Amino acid sequence: MPSTSTHSTKAAGAAKKTSSGKDKGLADLFLHGIKDIYYAEKKLTKALPKMIKAAKSQDLIDALTSHLKETEGHVTKVEQVFALLDMAPKAVKCDAIDGIVAEAEEILKDFGKTSAADAAIIFSGQAAEHYEITRYGSLRTFAEVLGYDKASNILQSILDQEKAADKKLSEIAEDRVDYAAAGSDSYEDGNVLSDGEPRKEKGAINWRLWQ
Repeated sequence: MPSTSTHSTKAAGAAKKTSSGKDKGLADLFLHGIKDIYYAEKKLTKALPKMIKAAKSQDLIDALTSHLKETEGHVTKVEQVFALLDMAPKAVKCDAIDGIVAEAEEILKDFGKTSAADAAIIFSGQAAEHYEITRYGSLRTFAEVLGYDKASNILQSILDQEKAADKKLSEIAEDRVDYAAAGSDSYEDGNVLSDGEPRKEKGAINWRLWQ
């Protein structure tokens, strides 16, 4: 794998080839992805405060507030990747994150003042986290393959924080739910509870407790 000392020169050279519109390769896809995730992170710095304002659980408020600070840091870290590519930071419109944020705003409008507010926020927040995890996972791997060692390390650090944020949201959700016990007397044979509700597998979250 090429040394990190040649990273900027090689990355810049690869990036310049993107203007031809021909023979695009992994370096071009990497650059597109960095522009995409830069847009996404900046978008989320505006979306997270709305979720924080609507959250009811102090644990959720604290988790979202912490992740907002991380997200602001992610913007800076992605800008560092642009610097390694010898390029000024530039965002490209990301329809995926726009859709996730738009849906989150609609859900917040419908459920933000209800007893299901925190569940709705986690529901939407994890959609954004999972998108970011897939993008950063791919970008980290692209950087490794291309020999962009410094960029790979930066992207890995962001990926670790995104995974931790997603895990924290799951933990907050699970703190407010219980689990259906396999083989409990409250179940009938088959997949339906005695009260007509669908049977849940062991370990499934009982979202009815959020009501």
